[in-house]
Amino acid sequence: MTRYKGGANAVDPVNGKHAKHILTYLKGVGNSRNTLLWALGITTGLRISDLLPLKVQDLLDADGDNREFIKIKEKKTGKPRLVPFMKIAKEAFRSHRQRENLALDHFLFASRKGDTPITREQARRLVKRWCEECGLRGRYGTHTLRKTFATIAYANSGCDPVATARVTGHSNPAQLLRYIGEASRTESQIYEAMDRSFGG
Repeated sequence: MTRYKGGANAVDPVNGKHAKHILTYLKGVGNSRNTLLWALGITTGLRISDLLPLKVQDLLDADGDNREFIKIKEKKTGKPRLVPFMKIAKEAFRSHRQRENLALDHFLFASRKGDTPITREQARRLVKRWCEECGLRGRYGTHTLRKTFATIAYANSGCDPVATARVTGHSNPAQLLRYIGEASRTESQIYEAMDRSFGG
C-alpha cells in the first residue's frame, strides 16, 4: 500500500458551492466538532497544524464573548497571524460548545479520550470521507481546507495575488499562485498574446 505523503500538491480544493454543501451535510449528520473543523478551515485558511491545537478559550475574549479575530502563532513559520472569526464559524462554535458543554481549556477538536486533539492523520481521513460522502471526486485531505479558502479568496479578490497572499499568509504572490495552481494574469496574457500571434 502506498503511504500518503500529504502536501498541498497532493490534494484538491473544493469550490464555494461544494464547500457550502459539505457544511450543510455535516450539520445534518449532527457532528458539531466536524462542522466546526470544516467551517473554521474554509473561512480562516489556517493550516491544520494551527487548527487542531485550538481550545475553547482561544476563540473567546476576556468577557467570554466570541472574538472578532483569532490570534495564533503559526507552527510552521513562527509568525503571528490574526484572522477574522467569520459568522459561519462563530455559529458552528456556538453549536459545538452548547452540544458538548465544553470547558474553556477543552480542545475544540478533541479525540475520543478528550484530553488531546485528533491527529493530523485522523483529520485527513475525515476530510476525505466528507468529500466522498458528498459525491465529490478528487484528491482530498487536510490541505483541502486551506486550499479551498485560498482558491475562493483569490476569485473574490478579482484574481489579485498580492491581496490574496496577504490574507492567506503566503510570503509572496508567486508562492500563493503555485499553491492554488494558478498562473498570474500577466503570464496568462503573455501566452494568450503569443498564441494569437502565431495563429495568424
